[in-house]
Amino acid sequence: MNLYAFKSDNGYLKIAQDGSYTLVGINKASVYDDSRLDSLKDQLTALKPELKNLRIVKLVLEEEDYFWA
Repeated sequence: MNLYAFKSDNGYLKIAQDGSYTLVGINKASVYDDSRLDSLKDQLTALKPELKNLRIVKLVLEEEDYFWA
């Protein structure tokens, strides 16, 4: 599964309902599926002047059994 997030030189973005954002670690970042990719590109254009080296990153989620009790 692919998920997408915004990342700048200072961290990942957690985007609030009102459109404001906070820089956070990957475990708190806002993530989006493939269906939102076009709107993420529009948001990137709008936010890029505010954040150094802002980009969209693809996070590849892989599930595997890790531990059996």
